[in-house]
Amino acid sequence: MQVNISIITKTHNVNVILKVKLKTNEIHHSALLRTMNEFNRICNELSIIAHTTETYNKVQLQRNAYHGMRETHSDFSSQLTIRAIDVVTATYKKKRSKNPNYFKKTSAVVYDDRVITFKGTDSVNIWTNDGRVEIPIKIYDEEKFKYRKGQVDLVYQNGKFYLLCTLDIPSQEKYDAKGVIGIDLGVKNIAVTSQGDVFSGEHIEKKRKQYHAHRQRLQKRGTRSARRRIKITGQKESRFRKDTNHVISKLLVAKAKALGYSLALEELTNINKRVTVRRVNRSERMSWAFAQLRSYITYKAELYGVTLAIVPAPYTSQTCSKCGHCEKANRKSQAVFFCMSCGHTENADFNASKNIANLGEQSISLLLGSPSDSLVASPALYGRGN
Repeated sequence: MQVNISIITKTHNVNVILKVKLKTNEIHHSALLRTMNEFNRICNELSIIAHTTETYNKVQLQRNAYHGMRETHSDFSSQLTIRAIDVVTATYKKKRSKNPNYFKKTSAVVYDDRVITFKGTDSVNIWTNDGRVEIPIKIYDEEKFKYRKGQVDLVYQNGKFYLLCTLDIPSQEKYDAKGVIGIDLGVKNIAVTSQGDVFSGEHIEKKRKQYHAHRQRLQKRGTRSARRRIKITGQKESRFRKDTNHVISKLLVAKAKALGYSLALEELTNINKRVTVRRVNRSERMSWAFAQLRSYITYKAELYGVTLAIVPAPYTSQTCSKCGHCEKANRKSQAVFFCMSCGHTENADFNASKNIANLGEQSISLLLGSPSDSLVASPALYGRGN
């Protein structure tokens, strides 16, 4: 049995999205909304052209459709028309169906530096259907804003406008780690580290049940107001998940950086397809965004120079971290691990995190003498046959 282990060690710039709030008045709000509606109307017209002519290349679509769009939408920005062509062709790279791809009236508008100008961190000058307007802005992390690069997206959320800016932040130099902190991800405990840190999922499950019960009550009403509240509730739950994952990932990376350690995570891609759970636990299992948590840990680790190893998940919960014996019967319950060979017993998640740390430490040490970022772990790493 051979298993690939990947290690993320490269030092490079990290792309992060920064959300900037536009402090609009009624005039600004109206102008931006009309511009957004017009931009997406043009996107839908371009999408029909692209679909009917099977023209999905940006250059070719611009050659075929740009002048026609300028004739029928002469009052609209020529530069935003170019951006609309980019947006349409980009969607067809991701999705093609029997019908043209559709853009909502309030889908994002893409601006570049020709049609938007930031006045420091206080305001932004932006093109609208009513001409250029200057709008005050609120930046939540002004220190990082100096790394803004490229286009920005104008988005409309809960009746307010925001700019999503891409930050191209240089990552810190990698350091020689003293050791590896293994992280076991789960449901009862969102994350448990080999250092003994536990991020309990109890309050998260309580929140999930509250949101679920609230949606059920609203669904029974069936009114337009109830449907609107269901959408708002879903957005609140999404923000709760994001905030929790940001907090956990920040604490994990900060601790590794402070101690001079690396991090190791399980490879959980397609875990829901590989592993089945009881029906009563399905909602709890499916509700948490583990891929999101991993992505937050990954980019924060890159940003702060922390080496991250992604190791295989199989058998980490069945292997004894003390003697290496692997047997399904070792896992007595969700919480308890008891080795059938040496009698070692401890919290199952903590035991698994130590196995993940061992895998990460061995794979990173192998990497030091290997030109490849993809290494092969032997079955001995899992304790098979011990």
